[in-house]
Amino acid sequence: MLSSSAAEPSLPTALRRGLALRCPRCGEGKLLIGYLRQAPACSHCGLETGSIRADDGPPWLTLLATGHLLAPFMIIVFMSTKLPVWASTMVMALVAASLCVALLPRAKGLFIAAIWKLGAQTSASPDETV
Repeated sequence: MLSSSAAEPSLPTALRRGLALRCPRCGEGKLLIGYLRQAPACSHCGLETGSIRADDGPPWLTLLATGHLLAPFMIIVFMSTKLPVWASTMVMALVAASLCVALLPRAKGLFIAAIWKLGAQTSASPDETV
């Protein structure tokens, strides 16, 4: 367990740890179990990250990054006459799908780390009924 006197990490450090899918506080425990399911708490320091909701942020960031990474290549490939259009389309679709699959968990880790570090978690007040 992490001692209470240990210094909290800086925002860039927490974000880097989130991108690596590690606990944003200690950098040791896993942030996700499986592909996108959050671990309830860090196995090393006990930080509870299971209640942090990233909602639509990770898919938004994933699509934004994928589009910006693919745009120059799409222009080059589709302006070239060496490949038929159907082959170019298939290649770009496979690359886009692969990028999305690779980036989505890291984007979720980044958002969870940012929400934790910036203290943006929402908690229900005691007088709210479910």
